[in-house]
Amino acid sequence: MRKNDGFSLIELIIVIAVMGIILAIAAPNFTRYRDNTNLREAARDISSDIQLYKQRAIAENVQYSITFNAGTNDYVIQRNGVTIVTRQVGGNNPVEISGSPAPSFSGGVPTVSLLPRGTATLGSMTLRHATRLSEARIIVNIMGRVRVEYDLK
Repeated sequence: MRKNDGFSLIELIIVIAVMGIILAIAAPNFTRYRDNTNLREAARDISSDIQLYKQRAIAENVQYSITFNAGTNDYVIQRNGVTIVTRQVGGNNPVEISGSPAPSFSGGVPTVSLLPRGTATLGSMTLRHATRLSEARIIVNIMGRVRVEYDLK
């Protein structure tokens, strides 16, 4: 009597074909998920920096400001007008500060000021994923509250 100890070639080919079909269906969804996650991460980094430096302004009784530059895709954090750090938006991910609408806070400037009383300049800025065209709008109100609205594609 002969004992069957494995799979036939036909069975292996069928399993590989089914896995190929599943991967072909899942790949675009995974790419969209990854792109939107990169955008969300960049938006969270900026909103958490705004909140952190608002708290530092209160604790140290000094003014902090964050200036956004769409041309170089970075932002500069200053303490009483002196630059303390410059950060790139999105790191190696294709996330950029959108030029339309340009970052605009009180007075039409691309700078949010965080004051020692816990208040901030009113305004917003938009991040856009370069390939997916999803957007994240970061909104700062006069009381220093930060809100992020997403338009994911």
